[in-house]
Amino acid sequence: MKLFFPTLYFSIFLFFCNSFAFAQNRVQGKVSGRLLDATTKAPLGYATAVLLTGPDSTIVASAMVDGDGSFVLQPVGEGRYTLRLSLVGFASKLMPNVRVSAAVPNVNLGSVTMGAASTQLKAVEIVGERAQIEYGLDRRVYNVGQDLSSVGGTAVDVMQNVPSVTVDQEGGVSMRGTSNITILIDGKPSALTSMGLEQIPASTIERIEVITNPSSKYDPSGTGGVLNIILKKEKQQGLNGVVSANAGMGGRYNASANLNYRIGRLNLFGNYDFRHDFRQGEGSSFRTIFRESGNIYQEQQSVSKRTFGNQNFRFGADYQLSETQSLTGSVLYRLGYREGEGNTFYRFLNTDRSLDSTSTRTSTGFEDRNLWEYALNYRKTFARQGQELTADVVYNEEREPGEDVFEQYFFNSEGGPSTTMLPLLQRNNALEQEREFSIQADYVHPFSEKGKWEAGYRTTFEREDADISATDFNHATGVFENNIGRTNHFIYDEWVHAVYGNYGNAFKSFSYQIGARVEQTEIIADQRTQKLRNRNSYLNVFPSLFLTHEFSEEQKLQFSYSRRIDRPGSRQLNPFRDISDVYNIRQGNPNLSPEFIDSYELNYLRFWDHTTATASVFYRQMSDVVQSIQQLLEGEGEEQVTFTTYQNLARGESYGLELTTGATLTPWWKINANASAFKYTIYGGEAGLGNNSRFSWTSRLNSNFNLPYKTDVQLSMNYRSPVVTVQGERSAFYMASLSARKEVLKGKGNIILRVQDLFNTMRWDSYTFGGSPENRTFEQTSRYKPQSRIVFVGFSYRFGNNNKAERREQNREGGSDAGIPDREVGGGEN
Repeated sequence: MKLFFPTLYFSIFLFFCNSFAFAQNRVQGKVSGRLLDATTKAPLGYATAVLLTGPDSTIVASAMVDGDGSFVLQPVGEGRYTLRLSLVGFASKLMPNVRVSAAVPNVNLGSVTMGAASTQLKAVEIVGERAQIEYGLDRRVYNVGQDLSSVGGTAVDVMQNVPSVTVDQEGGVSMRGTSNITILIDGKPSALTSMGLEQIPASTIERIEVITNPSSKYDPSGTGGVLNIILKKEKQQGLNGVVSANAGMGGRYNASANLNYRIGRLNLFGNYDFRHDFRQGEGSSFRTIFRESGNIYQEQQSVSKRTFGNQNFRFGADYQLSETQSLTGSVLYRLGYREGEGNTFYRFLNTDRSLDSTSTRTSTGFEDRNLWEYALNYRKTFARQGQELTADVVYNEEREPGEDVFEQYFFNSEGGPSTTMLPLLQRNNALEQEREFSIQADYVHPFSEKGKWEAGYRTTFEREDADISATDFNHATGVFENNIGRTNHFIYDEWVHAVYGNYGNAFKSFSYQIGARVEQTEIIADQRTQKLRNRNSYLNVFPSLFLTHEFSEEQKLQFSYSRRIDRPGSRQLNPFRDISDVYNIRQGNPNLSPEFIDSYELNYLRFWDHTTATASVFYRQMSDVVQSIQQLLEGEGEEQVTFTTYQNLARGESYGLELTTGATLTPWWKINANASAFKYTIYGGEAGLGNNSRFSWTSRLNSNFNLPYKTDVQLSMNYRSPVVTVQGERSAFYMASLSARKEVLKGKGNIILRVQDLFNTMRWDSYTFGGSPENRTFEQTSRYKPQSRIVFVGFSYRFGNNNKAERREQNREGGSDAGIPDREVGGGEN
């Protein structure tokens, strides 16, 4: 019954939008041509071609000019139009009286020339190579193909160079100091992101869109904003593909193959990638425990080794049902594995710091991962440019069986076996299963060149089932027996139903967009081992507002506001008391409430001759902030044990300034730089922790050099200042990488050399305290140093139909990819 009503609502919505829009459709034609430089007669690629009609200059069709200068505008109905061609650094071209009729529906304009303008605005973007960073008022687009420092790496390596984004030692991503962000794949939630960004090969990513203040169209989950990962997809006719292989120091290697075959209305695509990775690191910590009778101390030294890998098989097809309708289906299968081992040595010190006792703990484990994801997309376009209807259905299921073995031994100060504590021998057999199903539809209806309204519906169901069977060795019986304190079966169900609407228009140099999203959420947290069942249901409204003023084509100003939410995850809600580490106990909190944020931004965008810059001032106000709280237990013999759980703190806030720029300093030297400074404050009074705040800043610089003999070199540097937490702070972080790429085999091949963490500076230090500011119960300093300086060598080869003249002829014959959806944001991000 729960599935019936969302499906019914979706069907009614889809039928209404399709019927409303289909009534406006009519016979279609097209306008094509080739754009040339008026002086050199060379093709001009990447210009914008727009077909206008009527006294209000309504846009009928638009397209991006291909790199060879060819363009096709379709579908176009009968009538007289004006063609407008524009490209930064060139004078706009207007061609009136372009007539499409029933007798001549396909109009070929032949060669069209454009002359250079008096200024060369944004000249860096008019060459055939795409800019590494593209700038917009509401987002920044990072083109991964221009990033040499991530070759052979994963999405985690890519994120190291993305503006506004920082990555911690565990691969966690944050934006402007906030880790609660939404990560999408091709504009939609995907099981890939839930498995961790280190599971996504960098070779499969085309670009990443950073949206710091999304509109109501987007899922409001994640208080920090949206990262949209766009995967690669070939668009050329015929058979095309790219194969690559990379190897790094210390047992790291990967390979991938991406194939695409397009013929007429059908496009088949598939890719395979294999990755094997080995990582190790060393950690240490020192804890001071404050007592009235005298402080005691604890030292830890740890070494970890982790091997993981995966194989991904992804295949699918696009089919153009008609000139205006297309259908896309895809299947993803992922086979992954993880093996790890760790060793921790504890030293317990008395008040005078003399040795009291020691302990060693070793852990070994493995986990297999099997994931299936099925996706179906429908897209319908109309005669009016920008008018479209899309619908998506996605289902995925994942299964993760695994086992972990722990052994802990205790010794007295002389190194002999402890007489008071027997060795702990523990085993965990786990089976984690996840399922997610979503249905969504979006409709966009432009009613003038800058005016439009849009609406959408989305429903999702997610289930996480974690079943852990834990046993301990009984020294009396000599067998492993069930431990009811660690055995844990927890099921988490989440339903979210959402509708949204946006309306936008413009008046002279001012434009606006207002919108709202309404979501009904139902969560059931079922701790079956302890027979604890919590149910939470709430309705929320998420408004958004965007106001824009265009001073000129070279500078714009925008104010935006949005409200967002961060729902607690299953691990945060699970009330099971995890005592796997006897000195560090963890437990979830089923009574957690969602965290809300009100986000305000003022963005300024400016173009100069060879430079583009954006400046952003932002303020975020957070309520019911969820933070992990760590305290010492107070029972007899528990002075060395910490207890960690989650709580909703009173509130938090952050405000700051962010600057991003891209510049062409010389014909062979380009840079992209980003810096963000902010103050983050957490008010922990309700948790008895007091307040904590700090001014922090991050910066990154990518410097690209185009050298002779078709060689490119890139130097990447990023820095993050110390950041505050509710119980301490994390230290500064700095890293630099150097990469080089050499074209071979007439441009079809590339040889790549990359050195990650050139100066071996990657490490993380932290400081944590417990209790209130007036009454500290403990203090702890920690450090973790991974194996980070690694040399990679790689090779890639592109094959297939690369003949521009042949591609141009195919476009004229109607074999272009119009109507087949590209994997881009803008049609289903809710």
